[in-house]
Amino acid sequence: MENMKRFVWLILLLTASAGAFAQAGRAGAKPMHTVAKGVYEPFFRTAATLPVPVAAFRLDEYAVTNAEFIEFVKQNPAWRRSRVNRLFADKNYLLHWATDTTLAPANAPLLQAPVVSVSWFAAQAYAKWQGKRLPTVAEWELAGNGTPRHIRFHSLTDYILDWYKRPNPKVLPPVRSTYVNQYGLYDMHGLIWEWTFDFNSFVGSTDSRGNTTDEVQAFCAAGAVNVKDKTDYAGFMRYGYRGSLKGNFCIQNLGFRCAKSI
Repeated sequence: MENMKRFVWLILLLTASAGAFAQAGRAGAKPMHTVAKGVYEPFFRTAATLPVPVAAFRLDEYAVTNAEFIEFVKQNPAWRRSRVNRLFADKNYLLHWATDTTLAPANAPLLQAPVVSVSWFAAQAYAKWQGKRLPTVAEWELAGNGTPRHIRFHSLTDYILDWYKRPNPKVLPPVRSTYVNQYGLYDMHGLIWEWTFDFNSFVGSTDSRGNTTDEVQAFCAAGAVNVKDKTDYAGFMRYGYRGSLKGNFCIQNLGFRCAKSI
């Protein structure tokens, strides 16, 4: 409960400190695709766990790029590397950028690669600036489980596990460099990890716009847990990764994409 209070306080502080984001000069409209309504089955199950109905929503075709995030920080100076509040982004924030608003000339190809080393707070601020939001875990998982097109693996799980075992590339490839799924979404797996709105909210809810179930408590109470699919090692890795995060963490393989309610 104390962690939840602290989390809510930080959200309120973020809103107060950011003020009204600059609205003029946003980048052109980015392709978004509709993900049909469905039901999210939480990875861990307890007696109190219920399937989560997910309303149809729209999701960015690909992750936010460095070029797009550069436009954001140009128009919202509070989110520049030299000025950002350390409550909202740790020392690794945009560490791969040469200056507050540029990449090194040698890193020009990264302009079309996903922006990484951004905190949850920065991702939230960007999404708000775009008139969008971050997807919930339930939404992201529903979209991420969409049937892939043209992958050289027997299953999506095999593809994901192959990606998980590979080291991070020295130079991150551009967006749209992996597979596209049934919804028209690129790189849901295989390029970067992605922030979700409720990455660390573990309060039971049957609303996909609310909090997820208490996965962490469920995992600790091993005798009461029934894992949805004991062979879903990829799903376990995602939950373990999300559970290790804090909102101000900036990690070199963690970025985001935006969602919109319908």
